[in-house]
Amino acid sequence: MKLTQLILRGARLGCVLLPLVTVTAQAAPTCGKQPVKAARTEVLGRDLLVNGIPTTVLGLTFAGSPDDVIAEFRAFWRKQEVPAMGKRGRGSMLLSALDDDCHYALTIPLKATGGRTRGVLSVTRLGGKVTRRQIPDGTVPLPSNAKVITDIESHDPGQAGRTWVMALPGSASGNAERYRARLAEQGWATVAQGPSYKLDGSQKIVGSIAVMQNGSDQVDAIFSDQGGQTQAVINATRTR
Repeated sequence: MKLTQLILRGARLGCVLLPLVTVTAQAAPTCGKQPVKAARTEVLGRDLLVNGIPTTVLGLTFAGSPDDVIAEFRAFWRKQEVPAMGKRGRGSMLLSALDDDCHYALTIPLKATGGRTRGVLSVTRLGGKVTRRQIPDGTVPLPSNAKVITDIESHDPGQAGRTWVMALPGSASGNAERYRARLAEQGWATVAQGPSYKLDGSQKIVGSIAVMQNGSDQVDAIFSDQGGQTQAVINATRTR
């Protein structure tokens, strides 16, 4: 869920997150430019499909201030004769550039920690061949009347995962019960179910959780109340 939350956070700033660092990922084989040199790189997602688009996401640590990173990012693309844009959010900055079919986006805080700046860089390859999904549409029944906000698929050794974030009308408890019943009718077995608690130590119930399994496929579903509506996070995993 960490990766999904990072991408959603970047989307709120107006763009999908994108990582930069030796991008050898399958998701972006020709998108390997490095506008800012990183002192440390952590792969957060090497082979992703974000709303159907091949994407690589990296966590980066820079030996410099946010102003240094911003200046280096802009100088790199200016030299490449590619326009670079910036957008400020709450305590963070989103830098982006579109170089032919390669979209680069770097999100950094506006304040450094310990003389270093941590960021998340995403590289998205636009156009080209459509990547085959390892968890195809229809593999997992989705809630009825749901509006898909994000759809992210990740491919790891021996396992594929796909996560949908959705908005639904009605209460979380009612939507969760209907979803469990729908999967059960199609042969899915209940592994676990129970309340979902607010993550602040208050033990306040904010929704429902269900874990269902059908052969090598598993679904972890979280339904949360959101002001009279429901936010659903459906995470499907398939063991290969």
